Amino acid sequence: MASKFDSMADRLESAIDEQFAVDAVYTDAQGASFEIRCILDRDVEQRQVYETNMPTFRNQIEIRKSYVDRPRRGDKVTIEQTEWVLDGLITDDGHVTRHYANAS
Repeated sequence: MASKFDSMADRLESAIDEQFAVDAVYTDAQGASFEIRCILDRDVEQRQVYETNMPTFRNQIEIRKSYVDRPRRGDKVTIEQTEWVLDGLITDDGHVTRHYANAS
């Protein structure tokens, strides 16, 4: 039996997915493609990057590990005709990975 916390966390995750995630196609380095849902954050402000305190803006993609266990740099995510190339792991909490992404 799931705890009240686990039940609440599952509902919260579902609500976030419904509100922010989009359908996409993930393509790995070997060319295998499959459908996923992910969250694209455009122009996320960063500071203290590249040895400067000036703001810079990068795109980020969040992928649940239930879709892709180990997303890798160079893999591609296609969202509505735009192909995004993963350009580095930001975080991996064991359930969700967040990556820098560049439109190609």
